[in-house]
Amino acid sequence: MESPLTLQPRPPRNRGPQTVAEFIQRINAEPGGFRRLHEADLHAPEAVAADDDDIDMVDIVDPDSAPTKSKDIVAARHELLGNIMAARQSAMLSLDFISLLLSKENPVQAAATLTPHLRTMVGIGTLGATTLEGPTTLTQTRIPDNKMITIGKRLIDGNKAADTALSAAKRLQKEITLETKYWAEVLAVSEKGWSTFRLPQEPNTMGVKFGFSSAAPEFKAKSVAPMRRAEDGAVRLEHGRMSSEPTRLQVRITQNGQVVGSSSLPQALPDDAPLEDHVKEARDTIFAYELWHELNREGRTLLGHDVRLEKSVIAYRADPTRTLIFRLVSLGDDQEDPSDPQEPGPEDDDAESINLTLHLLLANAHRQNELKRSKQSAPNASKGPPPPYSLLLPIVTYYRHENTLKECTTLLSSYARVLRSAGLNTSFTVTEAPISQPPTALPSEALISNLLHPSEVQFDLTITPDSRVRVLARPSSAYGTRFLVFLLPSLRAGARNPLSLSFPPASQDAQTRTAANIIIAADSFYDNTKELFWYLQNAVPRALALHFAPLIQELKAASTARGQDPTNWIIDFSGKGLVDDDTERFGVRFEFVLDDGETRSPELRVSGDYRDASAQGRGVVVHRDWRWSVASGENGGSLEEIVRHVLFNGPGGSGA
Repeated sequence: MESPLTLQPRPPRNRGPQTVAEFIQRINAEPGGFRRLHEADLHAPEAVAADDDDIDMVDIVDPDSAPTKSKDIVAARHELLGNIMAARQSAMLSLDFISLLLSKENPVQAAATLTPHLRTMVGIGTLGATTLEGPTTLTQTRIPDNKMITIGKRLIDGNKAADTALSAAKRLQKEITLETKYWAEVLAVSEKGWSTFRLPQEPNTMGVKFGFSSAAPEFKAKSVAPMRRAEDGAVRLEHGRMSSEPTRLQVRITQNGQVVGSSSLPQALPDDAPLEDHVKEARDTIFAYELWHELNREGRTLLGHDVRLEKSVIAYRADPTRTLIFRLVSLGDDQEDPSDPQEPGPEDDDAESINLTLHLLLANAHRQNELKRSKQSAPNASKGPPPPYSLLLPIVTYYRHENTLKECTTLLSSYARVLRSAGLNTSFTVTEAPISQPPTALPSEALISNLLHPSEVQFDLTITPDSRVRVLARPSSAYGTRFLVFLLPSLRAGARNPLSLSFPPASQDAQTRTAANIIIAADSFYDNTKELFWYLQNAVPRALALHFAPLIQELKAASTARGQDPTNWIIDFSGKGLVDDDTERFGVRFEFVLDDGETRSPELRVSGDYRDASAQGRGVVVHRDWRWSVASGENGGSLEEIVRHVLFNGPGGSGA
């Protein structure tokens, strides 16, 4: 059916003369005028219109017009030129009119066709036009029918549009609900600080970055996940190239093959958990993978520190009975490990602390990478792969340091007990340096500094009131623990520590003295407990010999008072005893050793050579040994009485 709103073209105007004056004007314009007009010529158009045939243009040539032909041609030429000029003038005026009309809307384009005269006289933009609604071309008889048809068509189209709009509204409402739910979850994640963006390869898909910008390149590329919309409108987080199974690092501590401590593992998230929890789980998973990767890299460089890579675990033997085991565990594994302890272990807190320390150290490595990128690198800087992070080494250093401190504390306390059992005024104290941080340091930086550099421990051993030694245990990644030995000043005012001359920690020339009168040797570092105990085992006998050396003057004075020739006692060449100057056979000698038992506890051994002052054995040379140990207690007697007895019964006999 023809549409009632179809626009019909305007009917062409009749090109024939509309008035008698116009008809006369046209006749006069033709060659010959009315003189060459015949009746047949007037009826010719009617005949052509009646027959609906083409009009044959036939020139009527009158024989009488031959003399005037040349004049007519000249007149026609002038008339043609005049018409051409008139047409040209009309065209120029029309062009100026159109250009002036357009100059108000587009002056740049219109100025190119506007004549300079009109532009100077009138100006640009002085003429405007608006469109008026033209009259309809429909006749009066078709208007009612067209209105009815239009109304019917509109009703039909309106019903169809209503049905379509209703269906579209339902779909739109459903889509709005789903989109609202989707974007609400995306917005919630973005407001929590997670970086959300459109994926470059999928502009219509949102993504979230859950990894770390300072991580290794292979893990940095896996730390972006698309956030796709599920059928219910919720966000479905795709893990991309990373495994969809949540994974964590677990630390175990075994004692003689039995698990005594294990770090905790979180439960796997359900599918309907909030989006932010899924993002956090993905972050923890990629962090666990990177941590495991870096532990394997570093473990290959720590084979000399009792670190072993075994199948899918990393093992570190902390001591002969205890082992630390690191492994990567999947939270989605339904099969329980039979080796998992069913009850909490006594060292669960230690395993949890180690696990947390590893995570903090890896986070600190990320921070150091960020600081390196912010600084301008040297042109000749190495472009190779970065070295392994120091993650396991601080743990190894801590345990070696702890074992060394236990050994050192046990042995030094045994030293003090043995010397006290011999009647000496010996004391032993342990002081741990307080945790400190620079005033300008951030709490996180101070925490990492304490993790990487455990606090020092100070041992003060007073052998005698004059001979005092301070041992400072400093953790070292290369040696486990290094010991710095100081000589403390004497407890007696004005007295000097005799070990500074007889047996300093280093050469005499390398010593310096602090403001507190503490003697420090430049080379007094001992790399292990064996070297430290060697020094103490040699320092204690010398300190005892120097401690009892004043008895020589006391005995000389006593012998002189009795009118006897006193024995000339001296310190032997080793510095570990007092012997007679003549034969160096008589006297007392000190020795501090470790016994031959399994415990290797310290033992003070004293040997004396003197003459028996009793009536039965007068003048007989006697050799006797005394021993003090942790087990014997005070059964060995007083060391001072023994020294007095030996020196009193020297080579000259009683009282000599």
